[in-house]
Amino acid sequence: MPECPECNTAVESPFKTWSVSRKTADGETETIFGMFECSECGNRFRAGAKNTEVKKELSIRGVAEKIKTIEGEFMNTLKNLREKLKTLGTERANLLLEIDGLKKMAEAKADALESEVGMLREEVKSLKQLLGVGEMEPE
Repeated sequence: MPECPECNTAVESPFKTWSVSRKTADGETETIFGMFECSECGNRFRAGAKNTEVKKELSIRGVAEKIKTIEGEFMNTLKNLREKLKTLGTERANLLLEIDGLKKMAEAKADALESEVGMLREEVKSLKQLLGVGEMEPE
């Protein structure tokens, strides 16, 4: 029987109750809490009213069904992961091919630029010779 926190009077029964369940290794523990009102001072307070243990019986059939359910979920997850791996492998191969193509395009552009720079150097050299600029500059 709970006591009033104000005047320490024992209060017999709650005017409102509710239950809270908690799972443990042995099963479930259900605690019933209540709102109490002291008959002496009129103070209202909450306190635990009752503690009971509810044991769940595990049947072999129930466990087998649970295992089958978990196995089915596991198989679906495995199937989905395999599909994702296959898709990612294909995407990787496609990206590697695209990178190869881009590398070849970049190399071709670099070669073209090198060639153009070489031609421009030759043109500068020939213009200097034509104008005689190179001969006038002190070395």
